[in-house]
Amino acid sequence: MENLTSTTARTTTSPNNSNNNNGDNEIPINFNIGIMGHVDSGKTSLAKALSTNLSTASLDKSPASQERGITLDLGFSSFQIKKDKLAENNDNNNNNNNNNNNNNNNNNNNNNNNNNNNNIQITLVDCPGHASLIKTIIGGSQIIDMMFLVIDIVKGIQTQTAECIVIGEITCKKGIIILNKIDQIPAESRKEKIEQVSSKLRKALEKTCFKDSLIIPFSATGGSSNTIEPIGIDLLTKELLNFINIPKREAKGDLLFEFDHCFQIKGQGTILTGTVLRGSIEVNQIIQIPQLNIEKKVKSMQMFHKPIKKAIQGDRVGVCITQLDSSLLERGLVCSNNSIPLLSSALISIEKVRFYKQQVNSKQQFHITIGHSTVIGTITLFSSNIIEPFNSIKEYIYEDTLHATTNTNNNSNDNNNNNNNNNNNNNNNNNNNNNNNNNNNNNNNNNNNNFVNKESFSPVGSQFALIKFDHPILCPLNSIVIGSKLDVNMDSTACRIAFHGNLLEGIDDTNKQSLFSKLKIYKNKSKQGQVERIHNENTLIGKNLFKKDSDISSFIGMKVLFETGEIGILDSSFGKTGKVKIQIQTGNIESIKLGTIFTLTFKRFIYDQNKKNKQ
Repeated sequence: MENLTSTTARTTTSPNNSNNNNGDNEIPINFNIGIMGHVDSGKTSLAKALSTNLSTASLDKSPASQERGITLDLGFSSFQIKKDKLAENNDNNNNNNNNNNNNNNNNNNNNNNNNNNNNIQITLVDCPGHASLIKTIIGGSQIIDMMFLVIDIVKGIQTQTAECIVIGEITCKKGIIILNKIDQIPAESRKEKIEQVSSKLRKALEKTCFKDSLIIPFSATGGSSNTIEPIGIDLLTKELLNFINIPKREAKGDLLFEFDHCFQIKGQGTILTGTVLRGSIEVNQIIQIPQLNIEKKVKSMQMFHKPIKKAIQGDRVGVCITQLDSSLLERGLVCSNNSIPLLSSALISIEKVRFYKQQVNSKQQFHITIGHSTVIGTITLFSSNIIEPFNSIKEYIYEDTLHATTNTNNNSNDNNNNNNNNNNNNNNNNNNNNNNNNNNNNNNNNNNNNFVNKESFSPVGSQFALIKFDHPILCPLNSIVIGSKLDVNMDSTACRIAFHGNLLEGIDDTNKQSLFSKLKIYKNKSKQGQVERIHNENTLIGKNLFKKDSDISSFIGMKVLFETGEIGILDSSFGKTGKVKIQIQTGNIESIKLGTIFTLTFKRFIYDQNKKNKQ
């Protein structure tokens, strides 16, 4: 645990904070950076090189990780930087007219923080890189503010590197590229190799939101037994000061706390370590653990060694509660005021991941990940020809296939969606920002070929999906939703992440008529008939439009279009053989001949139990 039983690697915390127990102004501002990349690219070594405070869930301390030699679970560690150094670097950059947009955002966001402490705590989230652990990677990515994308300079972009780029674009949209293991390149050819690989990376990232990201050459090991200091750590620290953007943190709203580790400490209680995604949590507060349907009182809290009384959105903390069996929980959610609904179906906005080469179809099943929970879900796709937030009184057209989205809006939203500011504008911005997932992986031809997908496009914000889960799942509203195909061969180089979106609301799918009142989704239908004979000067008889003895009452009054351009109205049935009488409304009946084809088009709503038809 990072708090109650953590171990210090090297301490740089200000002495003024060493005995912090209470003062909110003494709690550092927390900023979460996810360390992501392919397995064995050096992510954990990077975390070790940067960290000053380690948790028990850091640096692959678990026996299973040490036995296999890879990261198997999320690891957490931290270090601190000074806010005045951040401001100083921002001022210098403003004077030089560099990075004006980032600096303006930094200044605005720093002014929005009411925390007077000069320390900014950087929490590193060390994510696994193995293909089999993609659910853990996705879960970890949803609590971060930015990403360190670690790439082995020898191997370049690999399959999980590409998937991490996709996840980063969905969740945080901001990162620094760490070109790691440069010590493995001979000194005399190192500069040339760095330039060569950096050029390939730029090309691979040119249509992503990371196209302008910094590329930092790095070696966590230092390159020789005589070198203690990692190569590039000073440059990385300096550039991080220029690059970092402290989001506004809100203490308002119902609590949403996502914990990723749960364990017992004898004599103290059960420890939940995690991140505050919304609202605040404090000592003596009554919290709810919805997956167990229980309430507990917070006994104490710590933030990387330091006892605290309150934590707000964005903070990484350990929460101690008593009289709870830790074996009942591994990962999950804590809330207040019953603010997390248990849903069997949910409505989401949806966008296809462009790296995903297969079609995404209605009635298809996917692995649906919301936070740390992954469940099988069946999707029903629908869309609107108007780009606007979902509205239950509007009609939407059923879609067989999810379309790729157009690059109509490249606005950047630097705040991690998991900060859960809970407004529709932010959700729309996040949707608009996830359009740029084209991959030009020149370093791996197989990956590049597999990630190309040519299809029709739809505007961003015009597509939605109803997801029916195979069992109920706790779903915080406004959460990021990621759909994947995780049952494919892990040796495949194909991207497994199919789509993403934002959870808009829960849907009760048990009552079809109630579902229809919420989701007016229709399919376009059409029928064709032929003119049998002219009845009089403005009326004719049509055949083959309906079957014998059909009830056509729901179609009476609908328009039909003749292949000659005339428009008619279905007036009544004619006999019992399925024939109809048609009144000509526009055009010249003399242009219509025997056998002329006419077409009836109408809407049929898929959830309407009465099966009414509408034009």
